[in-house]
Amino acid sequence: MVGATRIEINFNRLLTQCQVMAEDKEHRDWRLEKYIGALQGFLVDMRRSPSKPPQEALLEYQKKVDLLKGLLEAEKKPAVMQRALITESLRPISDEIGSAPAKQLQVKAKAKCEEDMRAELLGNSKSNQQNDHPDGMRQRKKPQEDEDINIILQHHHKLQERLAEEMLMHTKALKQNITEAGRAVREDTKVISDSTRLAGDNSARLKVEGERLEAHTKSCSWWIWVMLVIVIITFISMVLFMKLFSK
Repeated sequence: MVGATRIEINFNRLLTQCQVMAEDKEHRDWRLEKYIGALQGFLVDMRRSPSKPPQEALLEYQKKVDLLKGLLEAEKKPAVMQRALITESLRPISDEIGSAPAKQLQVKAKAKCEEDMRAELLGNSKSNQQNDHPDGMRQRKKPQEDEDINIILQHHHKLQERLAEEMLMHTKALKQNITEAGRAVREDTKVISDSTRLAGDNSARLKVEGERLEAHTKSCSWWIWVMLVIVIITFISMVLFMKLFSK
């Protein structure tokens, strides 16, 4: 992690620890929820830092923290449908380097929810099959099962639409950020180019003035020597004159 600040390094260390604790459900304790709160505090500090990471990195960090919070919230729900709703509403984690643990947690959570829903449907089906009529005809509840399946399908369809809308919003925001960043880079490049051209002009002008000053200094130095010789000759002449005509 080249150029990472101390806050970002501490955040990633704590994030890795939280992901390990979230994976190991048997040995996890109450500290996980406190650690997730600390991760959110690190995110706030990074956003306020002058040397904050790029916007795309902050977005990925936020999604990873939201994933941990959502998984904890889903585990507290008693109903399978509620857990599935929370799990499916979590934003997808990207496949970039360093996101593999979070991606694995999200995939396992979705697979577990699907397994629980299938088990619940199969359990309801088996319980319905055990309620047979005395004459041997099974009392089926096919319409109820179809209704449950339709509800699940509608739920998945709504979740997919919501995820698609969120992805579209994130794509638009990312495109806008890239456009603004490109415009800022072009403006900075123009300023740097103007400054470089101005510095070049000033350097050339300074060189010309330096050469002129050097020539002027040389000519002045000759005149100083000439004046000094004249002063010396004048002084010697006056001394001789005074000695000759003093008597």
